[in-house]
Amino acid sequence: MDLSGRGPAYRGVTVRCPGCAAPMRCEAVPSAEIDVCDACGGLWVDWFDGEVHTVAAEAEAARAGRADAPPLGHARAGGSSACPRCARPLEVELYRFTDATERELITGVELLRCPECAGSFVPRSSAHLLLDRVREPRAVTLWEALVGVIRRLVGAERR
Repeated sequence: MDLSGRGPAYRGVTVRCPGCAAPMRCEAVPSAEIDVCDACGGLWVDWFDGEVHTVAAEAEAARAGRADAPPLGHARAGGSSACPRCARPLEVELYRFTDATERELITGVELLRCPECAGSFVPRSSAHLLLDRVREPRAVTLWEALVGVIRRLVGAERR
């Protein structure tokens, strides 16, 4: 295996889903190669695969394009919640959208991230919410647009 972690030994090993302990399979999406659980629908995204929200939305879009039925299992039902790469306990992280306002934290978009290798487990429900947000970004309110214009004008005058 090379130092980047991308060698055949790294991807060539079947890993167990942290959500339900079923074996995961490797699947190519437009920007990366990820591990997918057919039992619960969870995704494992390694740190070098790219932005977690982008890769998860691509994987969910591919599933929707194939008309894959939602899995019968539920993430975390019997899973270890441990990193499939280094076996460290995964930490729950709420993913905050870049266009979210101070008052808005999208609950339910939960990721489980490894503090050691920075990989992330994305439950199927979170992947679906990420895809929904990519397809229909949050609309900017009139007030937010006005405040943005004023900030740009004030910033331009200070230069």
